[in-house]
Amino acid sequence: MFKVDTLAPPERHFEDFHEGQEMPVVTKGPMSAGHQVRWAGACDNYASDFHHDAAAARAQGLPGLLLSGPFMASYMLTEVSHWLGSHARVLSFWDKNSGTTMPGDMAHIHARITRMQVEGDMGRVEVTCDIVNQDGKSTTPGGLVALLPRKGA
Repeated sequence: MFKVDTLAPPERHFEDFHEGQEMPVVTKGPMSAGHQVRWAGACDNYASDFHHDAAAARAQGLPGLLLSGPFMASYMLTEVSHWLGSHARVLSFWDKNSGTTMPGDMAHIHARITRMQVEGDMGRVEVTCDIVNQDGKSTTPGGLVALLPRKGA
């Protein structure tokens, strides 16, 4: 049976971060067809055969089954928002599928704070993030903006 352990994100504040700070790299994988099929089931999205059928993917000229871009982006968003802490409020998130992720691939999730500013009793952080595969190739660059509470506010 498949078991998932969940951990609550830590409580963090704006002052716990600084510009240029990097999130410890989080590694997912090796990725599998099962990851993609569970994602498709959770989203009730089986419309793109190349995401769950390797033969259909090859028939379309692809090297094999591809994991969904939104699935990979959700990994990135989850890990970065957990790093920012349980009180972080994500205002915006973007990503670009610039490379493929296939079964057997690794996904190394990176993030770095690029800008911080105080907004009253909250702090605004801008973060760049990326998923890099086992070959060092960026597959999913992105970014987010979040608000964090300030200590003592």
